Order: sequence, then structure tokens, then C-alpha cells
Amino acid sequence: MTGHPSIRGWFRWFLGDDVHLHKRRIIRHIRPGERGIGTATQAHYDLVYLREGTDRVLSMWIPLGDCAVETGGLAYLEGSHHRVMAQERAGTLRMPAASITADLPALADEYDARWLIADYRAGDVMVHSAHIVHASTDNVDPGSRIRLSTDIRYQRVSDPIDWRWQEHWFEGDGL
Repeated sequence: MTGHPSIRGWFRWFLGDDVHLHKRRIIRHIRPGERGIGTATQAHYDLVYLREGTDRVLSMWIPLGDCAVETGGLAYLEGSHHRVMAQERAGTLRMPAASITADLPALADEYDARWLIADYRAGDVMVHSAHIVHASTDNVDPGSRIRLSTDIRYQRVSDPIDWRWQEHWFEGDGL
């Protein structure tokens, strides 16, 4: 599916160039009742993990089935890409190597912004830049449904590629 000509064609149109599909694809699964650090994806922006290539990587998040807010879907910190890009340019970004925080309400207060989240349906696709802060929330689904999703990344073939992301995951690869 991720290499389907229609999807590749859309990214080619959007990016204005032939596209490179990153080989590493992430499947996320969050069971009901799993809470806290290490389960839901903490607040971060993707460039933190893809720093050895271009900063113009686009991530495509796809829920694998319906994903109501209660199952722990994707949330975006409104307008956060403006601040992240300014801090990246100025070299003033202060954050750990991986995530920003697990305290989503405090981060929203710090940015004076809202977390934007929605009920997602099978077939929905979210595409975002490597600079927008995003996270997932805890799965508190009363129906005990597991949330499944995947992250797929595309970029211009002419831009530098973070080659660490061109292999399948293996334990100890540091990513």
C-alpha cells in the first residue's frame, strides 16, 4: 500500500520531485490500560529521530482501523512547528535526545497552544512535517480495543537521506 502509485504520486505532486519511501515502517500498538512513559508516544517532533538527512521529511500516520479518541490516537500541538523551526534556526532548542515530555498539558501551557485530536476512521491518513510536535494519548477505551497505527515516511529523492532509516528495525540499532 505505501508504495502504491497513487500514494507515491500524491507525494511526488506535493513535494514537486520524485520521492524516496523510507524502508523502516513503524507499527504502533497500544493496549487498553497501558499508561505512562513507554506506552503512549511522548511529545516529540520527527526531526529529532531523522536528523542525519533532510529536515523536509513528511510522515504519514495511518490508523489501522477506527481509532476513537479513547483508544489513544495521534494528537498535534497546535502551531508548534513555528516555534520548533525558529528554535532550530537559532540553535536554542532545549530538549532531550528523544522526546520532549510525557506531560502533554504542561507542554500545551508552555506553548500557549491546544492539543488537537480527533476520532480517526479506517482509511484516514494524517501527513505532517518533521517539525510539528505530536504525541499519542493513553488508551482508555471502555471496549478494550487495541489501537494500531503505522508511520510511513517520504521525502524528495534529491534531498539527503538519513540512511539509518533505510533498514528494517533490529534490536540495538539505536533508533
